[in-house]
Amino acid sequence: MAKLGGLVLAGGASRRMGRDKAHLSVQGQSLTQIMVSKLRAAGCDTVMVSGPHGIADIYPGQGPLAGIHAAFAHMDDAEAMLIVPVDMPALCVRSLHALGETPGDAVLYKHQSLPLKLVLNDEIRCRLEDILATPDGDWSIRNFVRGLGAHMLDPEVLDRVELTNLNTPDDVKNWEKCREAET
Repeated sequence: MAKLGGLVLAGGASRRMGRDKAHLSVQGQSLTQIMVSKLRAAGCDTVMVSGPHGIADIYPGQGPLAGIHAAFAHMDDAEAMLIVPVDMPALCVRSLHALGETPGDAVLYKHQSLPLKLVLNDEIRCRLEDILATPDGDWSIRNFVRGLGAHMLDPEVLDRVELTNLNTPDDVKNWEKCREAET
């Protein structure tokens, strides 16, 4: 397995949540703390956070792709980067391991943009720069990975809630109720 770095994407506006999701407390921890812990448990030596409380975007206002691009300069020793959104606390470490252990320049679960594994090489960095430097371009992760011949893993092996994003206060309440019912 490649030497892994981790990135938590936490630069969104959190409009639907009504407050910064990165600092939202769920089960006694912030979403950022939860996701950083998951990346470390998945074998990431270096874990960084993008956004206003971490790595600043070089291309501000251009979404998660800009956060991924900014992290490239900070992953000195890593060969690949596992990337997760800040708002996916049900994601299991074993699912991150599957991404990290699967060969390919880009690896993700079918029909999902995140989580994502990217190999840290000049070709991928240049592709990121080309897309982000295009004014009013398609700065989506899906557009980016489309040109990389990404390896798609079957999401059927996951617990269905793993890939759930917490976008609204109701999402958080429902997720916490499900967690309470499990214990």
